[in-house]
Amino acid sequence: MQSEIFGPVLVALPFDSDDEGIRLANDTPYGLAASAWSRDVYRANRATREIKAGCVWVNDHIPIISEMPHGGTKASGYGKDMSAYSFEEYTQVKHVMFDNTAVAAKDWHRTIFGDR
Repeated sequence: MQSEIFGPVLVALPFDSDDEGIRLANDTPYGLAASAWSRDVYRANRATREIKAGCVWVNDHIPIISEMPHGGTKASGYGKDMSAYSFEEYTQVKHVMFDNTAVAAKDWHRTIFGDR
């Protein structure tokens, strides 16, 4: 449970409550992927929110589609690949705005600066 093993390995550990199960799932330095298995959609949704992993499947494991990002958290890496989200790793967003009217006082200024 504490090692990141790449292979056909399954760890099954009993737990007494959802809180304990989520704590056990997060008690690792790794966070590439996880699965939550449940017939209760509310419990499964809570697990997907609270398990710290780059990918969390519900009632399945491994299916990956190219439209969704793939990548880990914590010591399992950073960044995403396999989707348009991966471009964000290579992008720095900057807001640039030009006003070519040469008008110093704008009508909207009064909402910020009041009537001066």
